[in-house]
Order: sequence, then C-alpha cells, then structure tokens
Amino acid sequence: MQEKSINEIIKAIYNGTIVSVKKIVPIDPTFGSPSLVEPPLAVEFGVMIGFTGEIKGELVLQANASFFKEIGEAMFGMPLSDEMLDSFAGELGNMIAGSLSTYLSSVDINTDITHPTLLKGDASLLGFKRALLVEITYATQQKLTLHLLLNQ
Repeated sequence: MQEKSINEIIKAIYNGTIVSVKKIVPIDPTFGSPSLVEPPLAVEFGVMIGFTGEIKGELVLQANASFFKEIGEAMFGMPLSDEMLDSFAGELGNMIAGSLSTYLSSVDINTDITHPTLLKGDASLLGFKRALLVEITYATQQKLTLHLLLNQ
C-alpha cells in the first residue's frame, strides 16, 4: 500500500469532516473553505479528541456554550440543562470524531480516537505542527469551528 501525502490526508480529513458533521448534527450547515492556522489556538469552550494511527493529532470542536445547547436540543428534542452541557459537548466530540475515523478508514487511512477532553475558560493550545481550520455556519448564524491539529 502506497503511503498518502499530507495533502491527500488533509483533503480526506476535510471531506470526512463534512460527511460526519452533516450526519451527526441535525441542523443545516454551510461549510467554509479549509485554511491553515498557526499556533497558539485559543479556545473558550470546546472539546478535544486525540487521533492515533496513521494520523497523529487532535480534533478540536469549538463553539459558544449556548450553541452546544442548541445542537443538543436539535438532537434530542428537549432543552439541555447546564449540568448536562459538559457531558454533551464531550459526547458530541466523540460522535463526530468516531464518524470521521470511520470515514477515514473507508479511504484507507487507519486511525483510532482517544477520550474527549473538555476545554473551558481561556485554553491556549500549542505544540502542533499545523492546524486545519474549518468554520461551519448554521442558519441561526451560530458557528461551529473545527480544528485538526496535526503533529506530523
């Protein structure tokens, strides 16, 4: 099997992100073009899931807490309490990262995911070589930002 270039991997990750978010989040999205960002990455509220295997890095989902609640309500048909917000954010990250990992497997990129880490306050992420940013906008003008932090 021929090893994939970093550009082929990034393209597969972007395509898989679109497929995964559309499958998991039941709100109609508009996807921005992917762009590369430099460290540090500042996160006020979000969740981070690690990738191991052929891709080494982290997926960070970032939005304000009220939009995570809006997604939860759209998925479950009832308001999400403040007490459930942290748990839901972690689970949403798991669902999207798991779906992305499954998609990547279908294009012969084998990965596994780690447990979610909740990011709150003024988190500043460093130590990655490159980061792919995808901004997703919804009809309510809310944004979900996905960062893939690559360590290769």
